[in-house]
Amino acid sequence: MSWNYRIMKRKVSDSEFEYGIHEVYYKENGEIEGYTQNSIVSTVHSPEGLKYELESMMKAFDLKIVDYTEKSTN
Repeated sequence: MSWNYRIMKRKVSDSEFEYGIHEVYYKENGEIEGYTQNSIVSTVHSPEGLKYELESMMKAFDLKIVDYTEKSTN
């Protein structure tokens, strides 16, 4: 079995959809066998919004890693 990340679209009302990134699993013949129920990132209302979220996450690689033992500000 193989898998990859895929953008998935879910209808939330007659005129609205939400988009998220899911792990999608494939059979040996390439057909989709299943996928994660929940997106691995926050869902948004457009593919462009999803791209923005991911680009924002990529910026984290340019910052110092925060240790869980550091005091929370929330």
